Amino acid sequence: MFKKLVIALTAITFLLFGLLFLPPFEHIRNYLSWGKHSIFDFRTHPTRLVENGNAPQFWPIDSAYNKRQIPDALLAQIDSNNTHAFLIIQNGRLLYEQYWDGYTKDSISGSFSAAKSIISMLIGIGLGEGKIKSLDEPVGNYVTHFKEGDLSKVRIKDLLTMSSGSNYKESDQSYLGLSAKMYYADDEAYVVNLMRKKEVPGINWEYRSGDTQVLGLILEKAFGKNISALTSEYFMKPMGAEKDALWLLDGEKKHEKAFCCFNGVARDYARFGELMLTDGKWKNEQIVPETFMKAALTPASYLKDPTEGGKPVDYYGYQFWIVNHKGMAIPSMNGLFGQYVFAIKEKNAIIVRLGETKVVKPIHHFQPENYTYIDAALSILE
Repeated sequence: MFKKLVIALTAITFLLFGLLFLPPFEHIRNYLSWGKHSIFDFRTHPTRLVENGNAPQFWPIDSAYNKRQIPDALLAQIDSNNTHAFLIIQNGRLLYEQYWDGYTKDSISGSFSAAKSIISMLIGIGLGEGKIKSLDEPVGNYVTHFKEGDLSKVRIKDLLTMSSGSNYKESDQSYLGLSAKMYYADDEAYVVNLMRKKEVPGINWEYRSGDTQVLGLILEKAFGKNISALTSEYFMKPMGAEKDALWLLDGEKKHEKAFCCFNGVARDYARFGELMLTDGKWKNEQIVPETFMKAALTPASYLKDPTEGGKPVDYYGYQFWIVNHKGMAIPSMNGLFGQYVFAIKEKNAIIVRLGETKVVKPIHHFQPENYTYIDAALSILE
């Protein structure tokens, strides 16, 4: 009797283990292997190198570097939020730089959804080079799953503005939900193929990481290159990034997780902030087309926000957030656990904050700490 029980349990164990290699469950196997998501996932997940080109352009140091003091109350909030890096750059010069918990200027940190803005800018470059004909193009011109049926009316612009109308639900915490599959899948294209129509596109705003992943597939098709190579070619090398970066891949190393997962050092995150300040220009080189960049940093106010009674969207453009604070519209790159790059055009300043903040109830879609970091910077900016 005991022997039969052992045989049965062994058979069940092998069956369950085998299920973890089937597409509907493979993400659970990867979760067990890689662990819970964090800004250090580059240590455990598959990655691809994003080369900096070994010709770094270091930020000039301001004469007032670290001499101006952020008020104690604000600095205490920054520290208590488990901040690892906090940088302020004004007029192209490094004004303030502070690290905590063993972090240094050479420490790599994950971006989470702040990477979505990089994908947006690559779409703009593809548009400028003619590899993408129009933002009004049907997504189906590039991604087969969107070619026919209910998703055929989704445009590239709808993906950029988080208005695809698909069934991807960001808040779904189920182990079998699309969010879990997207982060831990073996093949991102497989997860995209699970997306279905929920509503008419281009009307309602709803945050969906799936929309950005589809943009990543569009870039791969349009350029014939992977996201890491494009990021290196168009950003890291021409902007003289100080360090190589890494981009997380799916389990079979087929695709970058375009919706998240660029990993770099704080000073290099600031370079993307410079592009926000200058409408896509780095020094004398227009990296992202100016017209695209201006549109990307402008709220898609024609969209409605169902969570706020159908009010016009005043906080989101093309994969960039816009923080309305103290009479300023401040564009930002925004990632889970508090990965931020802000561009304050009125002050010609960039803020970078990296860390591990706990997610709390948002205020008008923003974690309250957004305002803390902006106020801290304003306290020492001229």
